Amino acid sequence: MKIYDNPEVKRNTGVLFVLVVMLCAAMFGGLWKFEQQITRNYINNHAAIVGSILGKHPNLESEVIPLITKGVNAEDEQKGLELLEQYGYHKQLPLFFFSGLHEIWQQMLIYLVVVFGVFVLGLFLLFWKYSGGIYARIREVTRFANHVLEGHYELKLPETSEGDFSKLTHSFNRMRLAIQRNIEDLVTEKKFLVNLMSDISHQLKTPLASLVMNHDILEERELSKAQQTMFLQKNRQQLERMNWLIQSLLKLAKLDVGAIVFQKKRSSLNQTVYESIDMLKGIAKQKNVRIVIDAEQEIFMEHDKEWMMEALLNMIKNGIEHTANDGHVYVQLEEGKSVCKIHIRDEGEGISREDLPHIFKRFYKGKKNKKSGSVGIGLSLSQSIVEGHQGYINVKSEVGKGTTFTFIFAKMSPNL
Repeated sequence: MKIYDNPEVKRNTGVLFVLVVMLCAAMFGGLWKFEQQITRNYINNHAAIVGSILGKHPNLESEVIPLITKGVNAEDEQKGLELLEQYGYHKQLPLFFFSGLHEIWQQMLIYLVVVFGVFVLGLFLLFWKYSGGIYARIREVTRFANHVLEGHYELKLPETSEGDFSKLTHSFNRMRLAIQRNIEDLVTEKKFLVNLMSDISHQLKTPLASLVMNHDILEERELSKAQQTMFLQKNRQQLERMNWLIQSLLKLAKLDVGAIVFQKKRSSLNQTVYESIDMLKGIAKQKNVRIVIDAEQEIFMEHDKEWMMEALLNMIKNGIEHTANDGHVYVQLEEGKSVCKIHIRDEGEGISREDLPHIFKRFYKGKKNKKSGSVGIGLSLSQSIVEGHQGYINVKSEVGKGTTFTFIFAKMSPNL
């Protein structure tokens, strides 16, 4: 009975029921009419016979009338049949020998042909309309499918209120959106790969050129031991920079395509921050920058410790590099009822208002950024990691006074 969930089936079943009722009414009405005609014909024939007999023999009325009204016995009927057969009047006579009955029979045949013809025509029209509606829907789905194959994903197949066609069109529209998303993802991935290769090529061009130049100098010129050591140190710095750059680009690429699955465990966020700062003590000591930690209470959070340290290292290192000698970088942990925050504030030159919306773009360097070694991917990498932990980074900066980056994470219930 699920077929009656379709409005077309309900409607056409109703029309078919009306046609059957009309056919039955016409049949019973016609049969009743022909019954009346046969009765009248039968009475008229008997009346003519009685009138003819009694006209010539009035004294037989008492014998003839009971034969008409009450019927005859089998013996009299047999005698009558034998007598009529002598005049060629028998049961095998064709109907057209009986003029009154033949005429009624012809009328009945014509009436039945007309009634059944109208009924069959109604069924044909009903089938034609029903089939036409179904195949029109199928052609519509086919047409939209061809549009989707041609890349016209903005077109949407109209959905009806209920029934199997509604389910079909809904599934088709979902399929269209899925195909559209898959195509867009493929295009995005292709652009990403092209941009990644371009970025790697562009960023490696300068250190490679420097390495080649230093190698040529070492090979072609007579240099003192001290000069050779200086060039070798420069080459080592360039190699370390290239290694860091390649590793960072690969990490970004894995994060962008979703190849990284964070191994989140509920552990101390304080410990993650302390270990990150310990790894940067050497850089901070070189610039005589002091890292000040403010963590009044132990904060536990679901996070991937290694990747969170990567984000913190990039952000704290950025603060150290932008802070003048003998300055401070402040790291503060804060826990609220619904969020955990990590504030990283430096005493650097600050970020201008026009640069602020772009600082997380890959390879973006501000107009006033004097750091020649900066390639502009640390902030982008940190942002990807934080967002992978369902968090975000808020930035506040004032030119000449410094910048504050805040990692904000929503607290999740341990039972979820």
